[in-house]
Amino acid sequence: MHRQFQHDLYKLRLTTARNFAEALQKKMMPVSSNNFAPLKLSANVQGLGPMFRLSIEVMNTSASNPIIGAYVVLVTNDSLYVLEKSYISLPLLVPSLTYTFNTMVRCTNEQGVTDSINVFVYVKGKCSPVLTAMIDMPASEAIIL
Repeated sequence: MHRQFQHDLYKLRLTTARNFAEALQKKMMPVSSNNFAPLKLSANVQGLGPMFRLSIEVMNTSASNPIIGAYVVLVTNDSLYVLEKSYISLPLLVPSLTYTFNTMVRCTNEQGVTDSINVFVYVKGKCSPVLTAMIDMPASEAIIL
């Protein structure tokens, strides 16, 4: 019984390490592992639907280097959601300050189908995103006329 427990614990640790390495490789972490642009990203969805407010917070975690030329790209299923802004240009990101950006999201599906919104943070001069996040949207309330 103890040997089986040790074996299961070993498999759990191995699976956790593999998933963590995959998340680092795909940049699916809320904190950037890039020394060029050390950023932290968090997002909130507010509302009951069909209109939601998506709040995105970006923070420069560098000790002394500001970041210039960063932008956020939002990607979603166009048949389910309509985004007010799918591109947000970020101002000069001063270290240790949190910047909040809001956009409205309208659910166009009346059957209660949900999907996710992908958030990509890019810095000019880099072809791959610095940060990537996936936001699971809540189920929308029925549209009442």
